[in-house]
Amino acid sequence: MRIFFLAIVALLPSVAIAAPVGYALSVTTAYALGDPFPNRIDNAFTEPDTGYLQIANTGNTTFIGSVGTDAVSAFAGDLSFSASGIVLAPGDSISIAIPFDASNVGGFNGPAYQARPGILIWMRGFVAAGALTEAISLAVADADIHSGMVRLDPLGLLTDSFVLQGGDPWGFDTGDAFEGSQAQGIFVFQQAAPEPAGLALFGLPLAALIARRRRR
Repeated sequence: MRIFFLAIVALLPSVAIAAPVGYALSVTTAYALGDPFPNRIDNAFTEPDTGYLQIANTGNTTFIGSVGTDAVSAFAGDLSFSASGIVLAPGDSISIAIPFDASNVGGFNGPAYQARPGILIWMRGFVAAGALTEAISLAVADADIHSGMVRLDPLGLLTDSFVLQGGDPWGFDTGDAFEGSQAQGIFVFQQAAPEPAGLALFGLPLAALIARRRRR
């Protein structure tokens, strides 16, 4: 009986590690002359103006894993990027540039000059808080990263997203004046950490098993 009890107790740390820990990771998009964000991690060639994105840890847990973009352009081929071994402690951020001039390649991830999702930004790995970890796989498309400032572009389309490709949903070149005057887009991946009482629930089935075994 004693050996059985000790074996069950030894499982307790692994139960704690499996608990969700929460996170807040933000993606900000911009179109600018030069990178408006710090800590750029790619070495892509860019024209004077192009799309840039920032991934920032705005939560209280640490992100560890890979980040990147899926960016297959209509005219310039595959402009995707990925990087592994990224560690973002609370308050840390990185930035990534879209190669060349992202408004001049016909849009991304689908046939030219049609409605498409645009560039996909992704994060895969886990978040950690002390001994607790939680696996995550997150992704958001340029189409879903909104600035909140809806404008009519030179092609007659209303938009407040697709910032990375110049602001036109179909991938048309909107011209430097329109592209550079876009407001930044923002999207936040967020999951609240469970309350301490909620964390305790993860141990209830195990505690009941131990108590029943001791009574027997």
